[in-house]
Amino acid sequence: MDINKIKELAEVYLQEQVDLLMRFTSVDSESNYVEGNRQVIDMARAVLETIPGVTMEEMFFEGCGTHLIARIKPEHPEGKIILNSHMDTVFPVGYAAKFPPYVDEDNWLHGLGSGDCKAGFAVSAYAVKIASELGLLPNKEIVMLYSCDEEIGSITSRKVFEKEAPGTECAYIFESAAKTDKGYGVVSQRKGVILGALDIKGVEAHAGGAYMAGHSAVKELAHKILKLYSFNDYDREIYYNVAPISGGRPNGIVAGDAHMEFCVAGLPDNGPSFAEAEANIESLAASNEDPVCETTVSHRILFPALEKNEMGHKAFQIAEKAGQLLGITMEEIAEPTATDANWFYSFGVPAVDAFGPVESGMHTTEEKVYIPTITEKTALFAAMLGIMKEEQ
Repeated sequence: MDINKIKELAEVYLQEQVDLLMRFTSVDSESNYVEGNRQVIDMARAVLETIPGVTMEEMFFEGCGTHLIARIKPEHPEGKIILNSHMDTVFPVGYAAKFPPYVDEDNWLHGLGSGDCKAGFAVSAYAVKIASELGLLPNKEIVMLYSCDEEIGSITSRKVFEKEAPGTECAYIFESAAKTDKGYGVVSQRKGVILGALDIKGVEAHAGGAYMAGHSAVKELAHKILKLYSFNDYDREIYYNVAPISGGRPNGIVAGDAHMEFCVAGLPDNGPSFAEAEANIESLAASNEDPVCETTVSHRILFPALEKNEMGHKAFQIAEKAGQLLGITMEEIAEPTATDANWFYSFGVPAVDAFGPVESGMHTTEEKVYIPTITEKTALFAAMLGIMKEEQ
């Protein structure tokens, strides 16, 4: 494997990647915005069509958008890997025009969704393109899966992940790079998240003339909020948070209803920590300070936990070897946040993450990507594909 040739091609294709990101981030692609998603998918297809042997299919979900699945499948593949990034953003329709992309004098590309996770597509697709041109693709089925609803919990894309899971030895997720003191991190552990909602029904009454006949749902909600926050475990970094809240009608009426939403973040495993959190949540409805009030609570898993596993460690070792060839230090690390790596793991697929470039300002209008790291991370994964081939 000629590492210098990989680096050379990564430099050659950088301008194409930058131009692509400028186009990507000029389009609104908020989760569930079907029209913008379609434009982004068409741009992605134009890149993938330049890679020999790629076939493509789409899975469309009404009201959500299209997931793009590109595939390279040798005649007799020895294994299967998945490359993944998401194409949706958190920014409302109209923001792309309000905050157009540009490149600053310090070589940062500013653009909404640039780091999370449009640059992940650019790195993954061009890494495969480079490996293909240099004859470095392993004899494996390579599935490039680009989804459109990660920012809202991968509600429909989970079905695509589950469909592609059988026989997959590892999923490589191209979220933005995790910087360490020495170089870059390969994320092999991520924590899980639960979302929930709680509703309280009280009894309305005139706040002056019949106050004692009322039973305030808002007052009961205050007790529930304090109880939920009491579950915080700062030592284990498991956090309960409430927002938003609402309740009642005009302040001259004792509130007859109240509502809150909440999340539980930082769950380290899919067994005891999830069970504990679910028990805590369910206890909110077990009793009330005011027994006349009625409480109902619901919850769902936003992301399961990505637990450390043997195959994930092996994938890190491949990245470590590629990094050594490129003069980059790679470290295996854990991150508290959740991504689609968590969902792949839940379907029995070992997953590792953070193969995208360095970004800053994620989920804000200051989001940007450091352009030199696009080249660096593209070369890294192209080299990883070459190592996979050598090790077969």
